Amino acid sequence: MRIDKFLWCVRLFKTRSLATEAIKREQVKLNDRLVKASAEVKPGDTVALREPPIWRSWTILAIPASRVGAKLVPTLMQEQTSF
Repeated sequence: MRIDKFLWCVRLFKTRSLATEAIKREQVKLNDRLVKASAEVKPGDTVALREPPIWRSWTILAIPASRVGAKLVPTLMQEQTSF
């Protein structure tokens, strides 16, 4: 699944276009690398999102078929951010 679609499916962004814009502004990393919106994600990958002044990161546990409800998000990814 494309990273922009994944970020929208797990409700990190309200729309897919907002996710794409964040990727273009270099606010999203996949496995510690800046990527394009077309980058493919798979279980085991790490996604980081810049929320100034920190980078929040998650490990992908599973790929959803489509956008999921907020209660199901913890089954798809696990937060790794240390505060």
